[in-house]
Amino acid sequence: MCAVVWPLLSERRSRTVQFWVVRSRTTIGLTALLVCALALPVAAAAIIDPIEGPADSQAPADRITPVATDVVSIYNSGELRADVAASAEAAARQAGATIAFGRSASVGMVGVYRGSTPIQVPAAGFAYPMGTTVLPPEAVGNTMGLDVSANLAPDALVMGQTTAGLRGAKAGDVVRLVAGWGGIVWFRVAAVLPDARIGGTELLMSTQGGDRLGISSTRQALLWNPTSRAAMNTAMANNGLVTTSVRIRRSWDPPDPDDTIGMARTKALLGEFTYRVNSNGSVTQEAAWQAANLPGGRRAIGLGINARCHLGVEPALKAALAEAAARGVSWTINVGDANLAGGCHYPRFNRLTPDSTLGFLSRHSWGMALDTNTRGSCQGCIPDFSKTTAGCTVVQIFRKHGFAWGGNFLTPDGMHFEYVGERRDLLPYPSRFCANNGAVALTAAEAGIGNFFANDGLTVGEQ
Repeated sequence: MCAVVWPLLSERRSRTVQFWVVRSRTTIGLTALLVCALALPVAAAAIIDPIEGPADSQAPADRITPVATDVVSIYNSGELRADVAASAEAAARQAGATIAFGRSASVGMVGVYRGSTPIQVPAAGFAYPMGTTVLPPEAVGNTMGLDVSANLAPDALVMGQTTAGLRGAKAGDVVRLVAGWGGIVWFRVAAVLPDARIGGTELLMSTQGGDRLGISSTRQALLWNPTSRAAMNTAMANNGLVTTSVRIRRSWDPPDPDDTIGMARTKALLGEFTYRVNSNGSVTQEAAWQAANLPGGRRAIGLGINARCHLGVEPALKAALAEAAARGVSWTINVGDANLAGGCHYPRFNRLTPDSTLGFLSRHSWGMALDTNTRGSCQGCIPDFSKTTAGCTVVQIFRKHGFAWGGNFLTPDGMHFEYVGERRDLLPYPSRFCANNGAVALTAAEAGIGNFFANDGLTVGEQ
């Protein structure tokens, strides 16, 4: 039986970490894995103070080490299924790779402090959503570098550069985060690093840090250093992982035109709001952010569609709809569906469990996604737009104007066009539906795991 070690009692590496990192030659039962993931019961009103004697915030320069060049992420929609985790372990053994399991959530932040001075504090009862990635230090050290993992401790985390810039934070500051059981947990910002160094996430913490917050849900398997890429591909195919219900992301893959941007980039592009999760699971969103970034209600954006979309997204939507009309393919867009059940803005927070503050934000919270053809493109269905050449032309028009399309999400969501703020029609990616015909090649700078964890904190399993 695996025992969960409460990190406040010891900073030594616990059995929890040992069970989250699995060498390819080690067989570990999934039952033990799930036992280790259980959140610890703590009184809901408690506040956990920083641990005495945290690790030095400055990583020694001589700890920089070459990181794995070949890394693979495996996940399914929602929590990682037991059968997918077992197949990933088997594939790692066959390919000679090392495997670890990661967790993630959107965590509420209720304060950034520099000593006793508040740097950023939301209104009472509200919090800033923070995309949070939880990984064993060994996985971080091997895929990001020992200079990154050296900053992780039960009470210390790494913050991405974009996120730090949004709040004026720097190394040495302390953040107050809302745990799944309702209490406040303090973490020291041990380092601020470029987003790409930490996979695009906002906050990177160790498994022990995740335990302190009650982040217990396994979201993906991370594999690195197989004997060869061919061996890794063969192993995944042999173990039933090459399927439409499982998403495989390789560090050597070309960029996906329908990959969405993460929470850090979304905030930088469209602004950052505070929110409150109500007792019935609904979300109350900061009124000031809505007033600054959204129209007062639905209004015309083209083709007879009325929607309440982010003011920064409206011009691109109007341009895409106008081009669809000019090219004679707008008949594929169901205007009635868009006006009845579509729109853009709808703040939602999908909580992991009842009475929990941890979960995953919908991108509709930013008013950045338009839904249309809702009846003909239900989640999981073959998308309406993929059934005709004209429909795929609409998809490519939206990509041209800075939108990713949900038809190629892991669970197809063909009604969904989501703003990413950059042109996506030139990427030569063989998408499952409505493939691009572009010819822009992947550059060396785009390879790697620079965005592997960017979507942590937003609804996972879609991309």
